[in-house]
Amino acid sequence: MAREIRAIDPDVLCLQEAPAQEAGIRRVCGELLGGDWAPVLAADGQYKSRGSQWIWFLVRRELADAARLQPVDAWDQAAGQSWPWHVWGALEEKTHSPYRHPQVLILERNGARLDLIGVHFKSKLINDGARRWNGSDADKLQFLRDALEARTKMTTEGANVRAYLDAAQADGNAPAVMVMGDFNDGPGKELLERNYMTMDLMTSLQSSLLDPAGALGHVLAASPAADRWTAYFKDYLDPARDPHILLDNILSTQALAAGNGPWRIVPGSGQVEHQAHEAANQGRIGSDWTSDHRPVSVVVEV
Repeated sequence: MAREIRAIDPDVLCLQEAPAQEAGIRRVCGELLGGDWAPVLAADGQYKSRGSQWIWFLVRRELADAARLQPVDAWDQAAGQSWPWHVWGALEEKTHSPYRHPQVLILERNGARLDLIGVHFKSKLINDGARRWNGSDADKLQFLRDALEARTKMTTEGANVRAYLDAAQADGNAPAVMVMGDFNDGPGKELLERNYMTMDLMTSLQSSLLDPAGALGHVLAASPAADRWTAYFKDYLDPARDPHILLDNILSTQALAAGNGPWRIVPGSGQVEHQAHEAANQGRIGSDWTSDHRPVSVVVEV
């Protein structure tokens, strides 16, 4: 993993499924990365993340003074800490909150601010989905219900991020914001959308067509279509689907993509880091690779 990070050589790195708690990420930066990158820690020590795999931002050591982590309470005040949701067709109201709370890195250079939102949407589908889907009618029906519930909850997480973005531009500002992380809708993505009226994460993050300024652009839009994949997954719900899928994304506000402010995405610089990933894993068997996801990068200048 350290070789792969050094090959990409990022100024800012959003890590997914990294160690929980500050002690774990300090060890990563100190023992594996030699102190060349520093973790951006919350001033109040609060992250509101559950489980053993957290989201962390690392910055090059010389950028440490320009980076800070926004308190998670600021997110909750803008977009809500939890929210209601319903099983499809049911009147009963349930409450959902993110398993891994979004983390917001704030970078300031020459008085100009850039916000990076790290997310990891979690499907919480039971791992034996393939067995259940290919089992009895009762097993298949229960799995389908579980899958639809998981998709509904994830869609509300995307809508929560959208609510935060809307709050950020509510006063007429055009903030420079990027949203990045694992957008794993789960198995049967297109099948469930086509047959059961579900919405995917990318759609739930977008704004209205009547609000183009609030829309998000994708940094891979100009990259070759054949390169736009970050994971290989044979979908047991939809075997005909291409197993090369794009789960890991970097999106940006229009102000950042168009270069209307002090921060600007360098056009055409977005890429999936296939070369660095494959070089770091040369000679290793698939189950022992650094990750089953491939990194995505983009160049931003101020």
